[in-house]
Amino acid sequence: MREIIEKAQAKGAGQCEVFYFSSLNTEVEYEASKLKNVANNEQTGYALRLIKDGRLGFATTTKAGGLDRLVDDALATAASGDTVDYGFAPRSDVREVPTIDPSVTELSIEDMMKRSEDAIAKVLDYESEINASSGTNRKQQTVSVCTSEGFEGTQERTLYQFYITGSLIEGDNMLDCGSVYSGTAMDDGGDALTDKTIEDIRNGRTNVSVSTGPTTVILTPRAVSDVLLTLIYGVNGSMVDRKVSPLTGRIGETIFDERISLFDDGSMETGYSSALFDDEGVPMQRTPIIENGVLRSFLTDLRTGTRLDMPLTGNGLKLKRLVQTKELGQMPSPEVTNWRMAGGEKPFAELLSEVGDGVMVDSVMGIMMGNLVAGDFSGNVEYGLKVEDGEIKGRVKDTMIAGNVYKLFKDDLVALSKEVVRTGLMGFIGSHEYPYVVLSDVSISSKS
Repeated sequence: MREIIEKAQAKGAGQCEVFYFSSLNTEVEYEASKLKNVANNEQTGYALRLIKDGRLGFATTTKAGGLDRLVDDALATAASGDTVDYGFAPRSDVREVPTIDPSVTELSIEDMMKRSEDAIAKVLDYESEINASSGTNRKQQTVSVCTSEGFEGTQERTLYQFYITGSLIEGDNMLDCGSVYSGTAMDDGGDALTDKTIEDIRNGRTNVSVSTGPTTVILTPRAVSDVLLTLIYGVNGSMVDRKVSPLTGRIGETIFDERISLFDDGSMETGYSSALFDDEGVPMQRTPIIENGVLRSFLTDLRTGTRLDMPLTGNGLKLKRLVQTKELGQMPSPEVTNWRMAGGEKPFAELLSEVGDGVMVDSVMGIMMGNLVAGDFSGNVEYGLKVEDGEIKGRVKDTMIAGNVYKLFKDDLVALSKEVVRTGLMGFIGSHEYPYVVLSDVSISSKS
């Protein structure tokens, strides 16, 4: 990698950054209880960013012998590239973060198949009419970053994913439930996820009506992940730099209830996005976003950190959003790693009994159609349950939820559960940890 930098500088480049990525992906998928796919995919490639005459050049290659072409292509794009007011990562110390689980690398395809087969069998044992699907995925990754400013690092990572879903049609009731785990380490074999899926199906087989109007709502950790997509836009350094974030210029202000503290933690143990350094060579860290309701930081990469004159947070990543997949041809941008929200004082069961009447929302469909940048969200309650006298009575259908995250989480917070549960980003891939969140006066509308 140092040789690539030397080649580029010999041809007139100034600062340079080389990114190397290698991934071996093994995937097993079952659909409708039958084996659908077993696949091994390998990806290897280099990405080069360089600065020449104050402009940015960028190129990639997946060909082992294409490094000279890589340099020439990057230099060619610099002729019309964006002007650059930042530099690449300097030499720095990185903290030790465990990112390898030997049991993931040792997991055989037969073991992966058995995990999904056992989960499906357990779901069908509860109800044979369920259309059950499951998948197990493992990845072995190598990421290296080398810069002309002195940073040089290589990290190995294992990634493991498991999901189980069940679909059940009974008359005019169509029910879809599922759970997913993602991390650098193995889970418990999927038992907890399978039990949760069965519990959701059991609770959702009875439909009940719900009244339209301001309602007490319990957001499950999965639903919290859905709603906080709005905040992800608000604290993204790129959005702040463009002055489209409603949080621009508000560092140090109280934006949420004082009981809420939220961190972006790239060093989280077993976190799916945990690493030694980001895709620009900046050490990952635990960044306080909100502490006791006060906005403390935005998420930055090299570009936005320089433009905003803010500390680098180690969030410069080359990702496809939601699915959290490395994309070689993607320019680094500020992205979330693992979000962790502190819990409250009371167990969830106690909070549920105190709620009385309300709606427990587990997932929201179509939430991305709202004005997320402003904090507004709305969508169909994909899976929600009616609560009466502190007990779950059944599933609510044809129901919508709407609100503004900055108002609800500041003015309408009732309580946070003591339990903090791992979930994905909008139900997809990721390792985020949230409590159950009880809110008052949430807008609920229903056709029932």
